[in-house]
Amino acid sequence: YRHVWLGGALLVIGLSVPIAIRRMGPAWTRVGTIMSLPFVAVLTTPAVTAPSSHDTWWAPVMALIAYAWVAIVTTVARRVGFLPDAPEAPAMPVPRRTGLDASAKMAIQMAVSLSAALILGHVLLDEHWPWVVITAFVVCSGNRGRGDVLVKGLQRIGGALVGTAIATLVAGRLDPGSHLAIVSIFVILGLATWLRARSYAYWAAGITAVLALLYGFFGLSGDDLLLRRVIGILIGGAIAVAVSWFVLPIRTRDVARRRVANLLQALQEVITARLDGAEPDLAGLGHAARELGIVTPTWRLHRRVTRVRPSPAHALEALEDCVAAALDLGDSPDRAGLGEAARSLGAVRRQIRDSDSIAPLTPGLQDLAGRLQRAGNTP
Repeated sequence: YRHVWLGGALLVIGLSVPIAIRRMGPAWTRVGTIMSLPFVAVLTTPAVTAPSSHDTWWAPVMALIAYAWVAIVTTVARRVGFLPDAPEAPAMPVPRRTGLDASAKMAIQMAVSLSAALILGHVLLDEHWPWVVITAFVVCSGNRGRGDVLVKGLQRIGGALVGTAIATLVAGRLDPGSHLAIVSIFVILGLATWLRARSYAYWAAGITAVLALLYGFFGLSGDDLLLRRVIGILIGGAIAVAVSWFVLPIRTRDVARRRVANLLQALQEVITARLDGAEPDLAGLGHAARELGIVTPTWRLHRRVTRVRPSPAHALEALEDCVAAALDLGDSPDRAGLGEAARSLGAVRRQIRDSDSIAPLTPGLQDLAGRLQRAGNTP
């Protein structure tokens, strides 16, 4: 604890700066990801007796083995068609705006969340402070608007509570250094990775369960730790959600509006290519659709809670119909119908430039989906 605050400051910087440099392009985004990995490893590694000198090189060796294994499996999966190639994000014109951009706001939010988590964690939970910081980091990561943070924060907190409770109780029944704990860690990691696409709650439950088992492997277990870990998770989650809502908040509607605009442009390119008899960029359309799909659950929950009609969720569902119809156009769509769809799409794109919300786009998108379906169904 001699350098605890210096270490905390370095941790905050090491996890916040990689977010800030995303604005410099995809290459810097990858650099930032690599930069943050050592700090995440330090944060999640239990404080145990230092390894002997002859064990020092095992960490980079294991990292190299893990990297090589992932690279080989990914390459083989893509060659056999099991895993599709991940297309680069289509180049979209970025409007010039005054003030901080999203990456700068997210970096500041992360720095504030981690700083508050470090202080409150040390003051309230003493040596169990990492659970506050880990939860704040997990909940605040991948901020796609304050509504998205709230929804995913609740999922992550709920999943983390369940995963930690179960794993803490299990780890307390295993001997330190148990091989069964290592096997359980790998099984849980596999299941969490598989289920992550369905809900962040599964991922949060898996990761926190792995951490609890890892601590138990090093002899840091016991039923008395459960309450402290649960409190730490609740505090960390509350900090992350509060900071995301009140410190330079990113509006969910702005994120959705931007991604809808990107998807409409991708749709325009597909329709134009079909009219010109060229091969359309369906991969780019799929990428834009997946990016928008990430924020769709937030708006569906918003519709269930507020009962507003039409809500942004209705516009997003109509846009999903547009994408499905564009993918089903075939090689010989009706050119006249496709021209009408292009004009309808142009009207929607003009409308989104003049609107602060995507909810008013619903009638236009429904009309566009119908025109695309009719153009594709023509014999």
